[in-house]
Amino acid sequence: MVSQPRLETLFSGIDNLSFFPVDFKGKYRGFRGLTRLYRDLSRTRPTDIADLHNVTRTWVLRGYFFFNLLKIAFLHKGRAEKSELTRKKNKQLRQLPSMLSRYESVFAGLGLENINFAGREYISRARKNGEHIRIGIAPFAKHKGKAWPYEYMEQVVSTLSEDKRFQIFLFGGGRTEETLLHAMEQKYSGVESAAGKYTLEEELEILKSLDLMVSMDSANMHLASFVGTPVMSIWGATHPYAGFYGWNQNPENAVQLDLECRPCSVFGNKECYRGDYACLMNIKPQMVLDKVLSLTSRE
Repeated sequence: MVSQPRLETLFSGIDNLSFFPVDFKGKYRGFRGLTRLYRDLSRTRPTDIADLHNVTRTWVLRGYFFFNLLKIAFLHKGRAEKSELTRKKNKQLRQLPSMLSRYESVFAGLGLENINFAGREYISRARKNGEHIRIGIAPFAKHKGKAWPYEYMEQVVSTLSEDKRFQIFLFGGGRTEETLLHAMEQKYSGVESAAGKYTLEEELEILKSLDLMVSMDSANMHLASFVGTPVMSIWGATHPYAGFYGWNQNPENAVQLDLECRPCSVFGNKECYRGDYACLMNIKPQMVLDKVLSLTSRE
């Protein structure tokens, strides 16, 4: 498995898997770095190449390995059908293949059969009498089209903190997010910020202990899904139909609005052509609170 060093934890403990860390800002930077990476990977003597990214860097690497006569399969992203889903007029609103199924197709292209990517079954965390309901909240997203207003999420945290049944953990990364979450931690009781305090491995253990994760269409949705934690996700410019919904998550746990303009983006990185981000602004805190209370009342 060739990936960024910070992701190595996600692949630990897997039989017959070796992790090859790649730093594209250091040793493997630029075209010369890709040539060096090709040489270093060649020393592992691969017989097949599965390109699960299909971007410029992997095109170059695939070109090198092609001349070694290796069997190569690569990800088909479905750009045309995603364009039909997100275009301004005459949208084709239908569920597209999940990214997991697209990855599965890559391995099938290499001749692997009976691949089971069905995912984990979610098992409710056993709680002792009087023990808190543990809720994770990740109030940030990379792009504006996916970011629910921070002040809305703070209202959710404020209300939940008044209910002594709940213990709340905040997740985020980067100095700005850490500062904001630390301030929220200090402001409300029963709230703890995990930002900047733990390694990825330790954060995964916290995520695994949660009864519910609240996030947007973000990395934390996928990390919580990875460890088998139920996620209630908030969607704006993007849509679960594009295939990026959390692995094995219940579709009913997505909070979203039916607007004629949605979805307008696959990744949430396009400007709102209406200018008001109604898809996010019109999801009010009470809607999210009601969903959280509904999901945790089943515990």
